[in-house]
Amino acid sequence: MNTYKLCLVAAVALFAIHNSDAQVRETAPSSATAVAPTRYYNESTQSTGTILKKDIRWESKIPLNKTYGELTPEQKAELHKMYETLKPGDEPPFPAEGIKPIFSAVKKAQRVLKARGQLDMKVTVGPDGKAIKVEDFGTVRTGQMTEITQQVLLLTPYKPAICNGQPCTMQFRFTQKLG
Repeated sequence: MNTYKLCLVAAVALFAIHNSDAQVRETAPSSATAVAPTRYYNESTQSTGTILKKDIRWESKIPLNKTYGELTPEQKAELHKMYETLKPGDEPPFPAEGIKPIFSAVKKAQRVLKARGQLDMKVTVGPDGKAIKVEDFGTVRTGQMTEITQQVLLLTPYKPAICNGQPCTMQFRFTQKLG
């Protein structure tokens, strides 16, 4: 699992370095007149508004830091409500280490990209607990943000769904409001 986290952090870091704009750019003085450095901002500053960063928040009744086995019966019932056809005794797929690693990676990417909108991803999880595909149904129009989230969800190991006592293929839904 350590390799998963290392790959995830490396992917987010490389993406952030490659795609982020510099917050401060200096313009070279022209030979005719000496010009002071010019600052360009991608976010609010003291002169344009608040300097407090707005972090995304987890607003679900399902805790970030618990695995499926650690959820209370009430929390499991809340999760089961998301599945219309889940029969009694069946279980939906769930991230093997809980939702926190996914949320943390999305939060880091959002800090860099400043994406806005609603992430709404559906991950098809196979009976082996591996993600097969991720579909995007959200309103985030930053392709980079949706791509990072899809990659994170594809790399995440899951507790497979249980159908009639056997591991089966089922979708896991990840939603998060950005900005």
